[in-house]
Amino acid sequence: MQSLTFRLLEVFQSIVDHGSITAASSALSLSQPTVSLQLKKLSGIAGMPLFEQTYGQLKMTEAGEAVYQCAQEVLGSQSRLESQIHALKGVEIGTLKLAVVTTAKYVIPPILSPFCRQHPNIEVRFTVGNRADIIERMRHNRDDVYIFSQPPQDDNLICTPFLQNKLVVIAPPDYDGPDNCDLKDLINHKFLLREYGSGTRRAIQDYTDNKGLVFRNSMIIESNEAIRLAVTSGLGLAILSEHTLAHTPPDSVRILNINDFPLVNHWQAVTVKHRQISLAAQAFQKALLNVE
Repeated sequence: MQSLTFRLLEVFQSIVDHGSITAASSALSLSQPTVSLQLKKLSGIAGMPLFEQTYGQLKMTEAGEAVYQCAQEVLGSQSRLESQIHALKGVEIGTLKLAVVTTAKYVIPPILSPFCRQHPNIEVRFTVGNRADIIERMRHNRDDVYIFSQPPQDDNLICTPFLQNKLVVIAPPDYDGPDNCDLKDLINHKFLLREYGSGTRRAIQDYTDNKGLVFRNSMIIESNEAIRLAVTSGLGLAILSEHTLAHTPPDSVRILNINDFPLVNHWQAVTVKHRQISLAAQAFQKALLNVE
């Protein structure tokens, strides 16, 4: 593979990360024919197809997975070297790739804001997705730091708790049902729940399984904002992170006093053991640990 270049790897990584040749060409400020030509050249060097079409979407072949892993390692090393050289000169630069689950989008921006002011030359690439999306990104080693409330169980991960995540029971503002009670006393009310697989739903499920409780009247809504608005309009009760209520107008929902609540876990910064941590990622992790 003597013809392999940084540019070819950069183009391939961009196609994977952006999901299409069109999006990659825009991100790289190159024409689509140029990006297509670079992909064809890289496929020729590998001697195998790097992508296949699945339902109209590009999906990496096994060879593509291997090339992508190589691109991550080579370009990551190049970026770290550049950052270290500039650091020796007294200039801080770099890129922080950060991916967070949807509920964490209420938590991370207030931390990112002062971080970006303190590190103006660090470029931040911030991705928000559901838990399955972020786990998939982690499987492909696309980011430096991942934020979960319920990280996957994996020996290849390093999980560092940094901030409490409190789950509370909320009701419409005109709610006149049971309060100062156990969750079992509300079990016949309609509950608006996140989808199976979300960190919030997993925490709730662990609690109800431990208590032998089953929601008899529930509705699945795949958005914290939609759940909050539905509760406000009187559709039902819900269990959400306090962070999702931070910018909720006063008196739009009522937090109930339920025994054992709030359920408390921690937000966790997750890194992959075999991925070398950049100076930018190290600085951000330090900022997370200073959050109160």
